[in-house]
Amino acid sequence: MAVTLALSILDLMAEAVTEASLKGLRLGVDSKNELQRLRNNLVALNAILEDAERKRRTDRAIELWLDRLTDAAYDLVDVLDEWITTLMKLRIEGVGKTSILKAKVGFHISHCLHTAQVVRRDDLDFKLKEISDRLDEIANHRNMFHLISSIEFQHSRRIESTALVDVSAVIGRDEVKEDIVSSLLSASTEQLKTISVVGMGGVGKTTIAQLVYHNEEVKQHFDNRIWVVVSDVSDKTDVAKPIIKGVEHDKRFEGVNSLDSFSLAALADRICRSIPGRKFFLVLDDMWAGDRQCWEVLIQAFKHGAPGSRILLTTRDERVAIMMDSHVIHLKPLPDDQCWMLVSREAFSGRGVERCRNLEDIGRRISNKCRGLPLIAKVLGALLRFKSSREEWEKILNSEIWESEIAYQSILLGYYDLPSPLMRECFKYCAIFPKDFVYHGETLIYHWMAQGYLGWDINEDLELIGREYIRNLAARSFFQDFLMDRDGPESTLKMHDITHDLALSLMINNGIVIEVMNPGGNSMIDFSSTKARYARALIPGGCCLRTSIYGAEKLRSLMITSEENAITNEAVRIIFDQAKQLRLVDFGCHNALVDTIPKEIENLIHLRHINLSGSKIKGLPRSLFELHNLQYLNLDNSESLENLPDEIGNLINLRHINFSGSKIKGLPGSLCKLHNLRYLILNSCEALENLPNGIGKLINLIYLGTLHCYSLAYYPKSARRLTSLRQLHGIVLRADRNDPKEFTLGDLENLNHLCELSMVLKGNAVNDRELKRAKFENKTQLKEIKVE
Repeated sequence: MAVTLALSILDLMAEAVTEASLKGLRLGVDSKNELQRLRNNLVALNAILEDAERKRRTDRAIELWLDRLTDAAYDLVDVLDEWITTLMKLRIEGVGKTSILKAKVGFHISHCLHTAQVVRRDDLDFKLKEISDRLDEIANHRNMFHLISSIEFQHSRRIESTALVDVSAVIGRDEVKEDIVSSLLSASTEQLKTISVVGMGGVGKTTIAQLVYHNEEVKQHFDNRIWVVVSDVSDKTDVAKPIIKGVEHDKRFEGVNSLDSFSLAALADRICRSIPGRKFFLVLDDMWAGDRQCWEVLIQAFKHGAPGSRILLTTRDERVAIMMDSHVIHLKPLPDDQCWMLVSREAFSGRGVERCRNLEDIGRRISNKCRGLPLIAKVLGALLRFKSSREEWEKILNSEIWESEIAYQSILLGYYDLPSPLMRECFKYCAIFPKDFVYHGETLIYHWMAQGYLGWDINEDLELIGREYIRNLAARSFFQDFLMDRDGPESTLKMHDITHDLALSLMINNGIVIEVMNPGGNSMIDFSSTKARYARALIPGGCCLRTSIYGAEKLRSLMITSEENAITNEAVRIIFDQAKQLRLVDFGCHNALVDTIPKEIENLIHLRHINLSGSKIKGLPRSLFELHNLQYLNLDNSESLENLPDEIGNLINLRHINFSGSKIKGLPGSLCKLHNLRYLILNSCEALENLPNGIGKLINLIYLGTLHCYSLAYYPKSARRLTSLRQLHGIVLRADRNDPKEFTLGDLENLNHLCELSMVLKGNAVNDRELKRAKFENKTQLKEIKVE
C-alpha cells in the first residue's frame, strides 16, 4: 500500500532534514514539524490498514476512504521525491564543492547555500501542509468504521485476527459453536477451565472463537471478555499486557498504559491482583508451541480469577492443547456441500439465474478442491466471480496446481504471511505482466526497484534484496518452474494462472488497468475512467499507437507491448507530456518507428526505469541526463545509436546500462563517475573501439559484457580493480605477457567473485607466469570459462 511507501521515504526525509538543520541549512519554515505531523498520522493509519483492506470489498464507504488515503499517500511520496531530486540537481549542477550533507539517497547540499536560503521552501511547505491537512481529515474519519489496529511483528506471521465476525457469512459451524458455548456456561467446581480448538490453517478456528466471543449469553455470563492474538510471539509479556488492560479498563488502576518496562513475573503479579472475584473469559487466538515454564507463570496467575472463569484457545498444534491441560475440540473440514454454499455465494454474486444454473455443475466440482477449508472456499469464490465463461471455470478446475502437494490455500495464506508489506506489493505488482509470462529475475527486480519496493537507500545492495524477495516468494509457491543462479538475479520463473488471478484481484484495488487494443487502424489508450497507476497495454498486429492517449496523469508504471512496430514518436511525446508521475516506462522491443526521444522527457523527474530497446534513436538528448533518479537505461538493439555525451556522468543513480547492438565507438570518461552501476552491457557493439581508462572506478559492477565487440582492441589495466564482478563476458586480454597498459591474464588475480568468464586471448601463447598470477584456484565460484 502507498502508506508503507510514504512511511519509508518519510523516515529518510526526516533524517535528512535533521542533519541539514544541524549544519545550519534551513530547508523550510515548518518542514520538520510537518514531517513529524505526517509521520504520526501515517503510523496510526498504517496500523489499521489490514483490517480496512479486508473490509473494503463489502463496505463501499471504507473503499472510498481507502482510495482517498491512497491518493494522499502517493501525493506525499511524489512531493518528497521531488524535493530530494531538487537537492540532487543542486549538487550535480555544481552549486558548490563542499558537501555538508550526504544523505542515503545520494544528494549533497553545498555550503554555498547561505543559511537563510531555502531550497524551494515555500513550495515544499505549502505542499506538505496541504497533504497534512488531508491526512488529518482522513485520520479523523477512520473512527467511523471501527477499524481494528493490528500489531506488526518483525518476523513472518499470518494476518492478525480480531474479535469481529460477520455471523451471517458463517456456514456449517452451529453445532461446534453451541458445544463450546454450553461448555463455557456450564456449572463447574473448577477454578479455571481451558478449551482448545485444534485444526489446520484456514479451517475456521478463529471464526469459531469469534462466534463464541460475541454470543449474547457469553457476554452476559462473564465480568470480562478479553481477546488476545498470540501467534508465534516469543515474548510472553506481549500476551500479558493486553490481558491486564482488558481486566483493568474500568478499575482506574494507575499505569495501565505504561507496562513496557514490566517483567513477565511483574505482569503476572499484576494479573493476580486485578482478577480476584472476577469471572473472566479469555481467548488466546493462534497459539503455537512454546516454553511451558513461561506459560506456567501466566496459567497460575489466571487461577486467581473467580470460579467459572474460562480460557478458549485456538491452535494448529495439538501439543499446545496438551501443554495447557485443556479439553480438546478438533475442528474438522466442512463437507463438500457446505463448501459449495460458500463458493457459490461469492461466485454467483450479481449473476442471473440462468448463468448460475449453467455453471453450477462445474462450480461444485471446483468447490470439492477446497479440502473443506472455508477460507479457501471464499477466496476461490471471489476468483470465480471474475470469470464469466464456462471455459474459464473449466481451466481453473483442470489446473495442475490442484495436483501439487501445496494446494491453492497456501497461496493466500502465504501472501498474508509475507515478512513485509513491501514484499506483498512486489507480489501484487507481478499482475502487471500477462498470464503465462516467463519472468526474468533481473526484470522483476528493476521493476520493483523503480517503485521503491526495495527501499530508497542507494548505498544498499538493492539487487540482493530483490533476489531475497524472489526466493521468499518462490518458497511460498507464488512462482513455479523456478530456476535461480545463487550468485545473481538471472532467474527464470513463471506464475500459475490462479496465482496470477489472486495477484490481479489484490492489485485491482490499487488501480491497475490492462487495456487491449482493438485491431484495425489507429489505436487508443484511455485511462480516464480509472485511477490507473500501474498499466500494461497490448497492441495487436495491424494497429499503430499514434496520438490517442487519455487520462495517464496518475500513471507510475507503463508497459506497452506490441506484436510488431506500433509505437510512434508522437505517441511517446504525448505520454511523456501527460504522465509526469511515471517511475517506469517499458515499451518492449518493437520500437523501430521511434527515432528520437522527445524533449518532454524532462517532465519525468521521478523516472527510474526506461526501456526503448529496438528503437532507431541516433542520439540521446541532454534533457535525458537531467533525470537524476534514473536507475535503469535499456536501449538494447538500438542499432542507430552512435554517440554518448559526457553528461551521462550526471546520472549518478544508474545501476543498469544496456547499449548492446548499437554503433557506439566508445564510452565517455564521465561514465566512470557512476559508482552505483551494477550492469554494463555492451554485447554486439561491433564498432566499439575502447573502454574508458578509468573503468576500474566502477567498483560495484557485477556484470560487464563485451561479447562480439570485434573492434575492441583491449581492456584498460584499471579493470583489475573490478573485484565485485560475477560475470565477465567477452573480455579482451593479453595472455602472452604482462603489459603496463593492457589488461592481462594475470590481472584476473583479485577477481575472485567471478562465476562466469569468457575471454578473447591476445598473443601467440599463454605465459605460465601470467597463468599462475591469475590464481584460478581462488575463484571457487567460477563454474564456466570460455576462451575464444
